[in-house]
Amino acid sequence: MQENEWILQDTDKNLLSDLKQQINLSETVLKVLLNRGFKDVKSVKDFVFPKKEILFNPFLFDDMHKTVTRIHDAIESQEKILIYADRDVDGVTSLSILYDTISVLGGNVVWYIPSDEGYGLSSVVLDKYKTEGASLVITVDCGISAVQEVEYANSIGMQVIITDHHEPPQDGLPDAYSIIDAKISACKYPFKELAGCGVSFKVSQALMQTYGKYFDKKVAIAAYDGEKCYVITLVNGVVLSEEEKLLNEINFEEYDRVITNDESIKQKCTMYNVQCTINDENNLSSRTERSECESSIVSIHSQPSAKQEAYQLLSEYYKSEFYDDGRMLEFFENNIDLVALGSIADIVPLENENRILVQSGLEMLKQNPRKRPGLSYIFEECLKKQLMCAKSIAWYVAPMINAAGRMNKANIAAELLLADNEYKANNFFAELKKLNDERKEIQNENVKQFDILLQEQCDVEKDNIFVVLAKDLPHGVTGIVASKIMKLYSKPVILFIEDKGTDEATGSCRSIDGFDIVSALDKTKDILVKFGGHTQAAGVTIKLDKMEEFREKIKKIADEVISEEMTTKRFFVDCELKISETNKDTYKDMEILEPFGAANVQPVFLLRDVEFEDVCIIGPNRDHLKLKVFKDGNYINALYWSAAKYKDEFNYKDKFDIVFNMDINKGNFQLIILDARKNS
Repeated sequence: MQENEWILQDTDKNLLSDLKQQINLSETVLKVLLNRGFKDVKSVKDFVFPKKEILFNPFLFDDMHKTVTRIHDAIESQEKILIYADRDVDGVTSLSILYDTISVLGGNVVWYIPSDEGYGLSSVVLDKYKTEGASLVITVDCGISAVQEVEYANSIGMQVIITDHHEPPQDGLPDAYSIIDAKISACKYPFKELAGCGVSFKVSQALMQTYGKYFDKKVAIAAYDGEKCYVITLVNGVVLSEEEKLLNEINFEEYDRVITNDESIKQKCTMYNVQCTINDENNLSSRTERSECESSIVSIHSQPSAKQEAYQLLSEYYKSEFYDDGRMLEFFENNIDLVALGSIADIVPLENENRILVQSGLEMLKQNPRKRPGLSYIFEECLKKQLMCAKSIAWYVAPMINAAGRMNKANIAAELLLADNEYKANNFFAELKKLNDERKEIQNENVKQFDILLQEQCDVEKDNIFVVLAKDLPHGVTGIVASKIMKLYSKPVILFIEDKGTDEATGSCRSIDGFDIVSALDKTKDILVKFGGHTQAAGVTIKLDKMEEFREKIKKIADEVISEEMTTKRFFVDCELKISETNKDTYKDMEILEPFGAANVQPVFLLRDVEFEDVCIIGPNRDHLKLKVFKDGNYINALYWSAAKYKDEFNYKDKFDIVFNMDINKGNFQLIILDARKNS
């Protein structure tokens, strides 16, 4: 049995005791949070109970104002707009959000998802839509590396707006009309890890705001303490300036709206016919509650300064803008489910802003799973008795939607999400289900074939990166296969398939923590046709006659970076449990930490000195184990994926330590064993 590394942190008992007295959460939940770095009441509450109104303002993107005013003008003039999307779940949800928004606003909009053309913009497709009258192209979940294609679009009189979340090329950005991508080094947007659908959501949100009463208007948040006045100036919700002056030194005439706490300021505004809202029991404060942080400031300072009062007003203003603007709240509720779906599927870190977006989207899906006819069919097919959570969407829902793109028919998935009635949705769902069945068959065959080729073309023990070339295999599922191999060996993997009728091969890359695959590909760009993606997942195209040169270069790069420590499987254990604590109640307690995913993984626990009973092999390929975990008279059902080879070891009455996740499947509690060690 392979010896993997288990990392178990000691819980600070003093901190745990303090938190238990202040927060009504179970001890196990608090241990998990402490061991993940949440050391005080505020950080725990901010994580467990994130607030929607603190989502970052979309106008913090450098090019956002330029982007949405251009789209706004195109809508008003009925200019034909082409949305060009990627073909995975993230791309399809990105497309749906922006397409629906522009359509609702009355725009003349069409969309396209590539099939045989491969990833990203295609000059051939641009030509087609140019002849059909499209003059503005908006990419979603793609475009950041399309330097040549954007140059071509410019040459034929099409303007391109890029909205993307992938890593930008290191040798220069496309010459687009505007670019929205937080990963551009100069971009000041505070959170860099939005999925493509999150970026599309932000663009759509900002576009909706261009139709608001106070778009591009100056708003003042003004507080007066009887001596000095503190004024925060906003435009489109972004703070432009702060100043403290005497009341008579401030020209309120330059503002279109003022939020204040003082009648003297209101009188000043009335003189200039400026819209003024007094924060009293009849206005903002009656509709919003101050945060705990703000309340603590008030309790510490019995007479807040003008600056403190201004910031309290600013917080309440942001809350009221979120909850009281029915049009924007409706936009949020109409699209947040798609943001959750695309973000989970694209495996972005579920922290910071992504946590709020995904948590809110899951709440919406739980409340109304039949909101979108197309999605409701998928949920009925895939979830059945499964809970609506990030894990079930990642495991069951996302692969089915992705099947369309993998089979070069991503338009089916888009049509399904955009379907506005049961009849349309049912027809597209039937097609999607058929594609998903075909995808499963192809995937199983590709796994077998690539496993054989891996043994032939690579030194499994010595190579730090696997580069495998196949031919006569269908494209579409290569990324899934690469992920499986990467997880099995804990090494980066690049799987290529020869493109029929060409002298090229297209590949999918999956990498491990610490090895940036896009950066590695960039160092070999002189022999590549194109590449792009994220630090741990990318796509690449190469000429066949460059394959061996590429193999040698990328292996050398990997050898310089990857250490034996990096390829060792590690399990970060959140805390140790007794078997009496390992039950459905503890599982339910953990749900408050949802959604689980990248950067917020499902809690991992340790049980010591257990025995295994009723060990049997299961699964269509006979590679998994079903068993019972036994200790102190307690039995718990368990599954151990890809562990059939250990069956004989587990049949003896030895004692083992195990690390595991807790799970509920069709209402039944079980363990998912991640690793096991025989006690000596």
